[in-house]
Amino acid sequence: ELMLDANSVAGVLQEIFGVEMTASPTECANCGAEGEVGTLLAFTQAPGIVLRCPSCESVILRITRTPDSYYLDARGAVYLRLAR
Repeated sequence: ELMLDANSVAGVLQEIFGVEMTASPTECANCGAEGEVGTLLAFTQAPGIVLRCPSCESVILRITRTPDSYYLDARGAVYLRLAR
């Protein structure tokens, strides 16, 4: 399947952020829709992972892995809130 929800990449998100992220709130910079990270649309059939807003389909997060690094682009999010 080409499109999943972001729960499908929960392991990668936890590896990057060190906490469970699917219940963390976020806001789309394009349309202002707010929701949990787990509700974002996940596209994983590319060189990286692309998470899109379920309301307007704008890109919220891009994640690319290399052998020694992660590259994270979160320009599409107004915020990602992580619990302490």
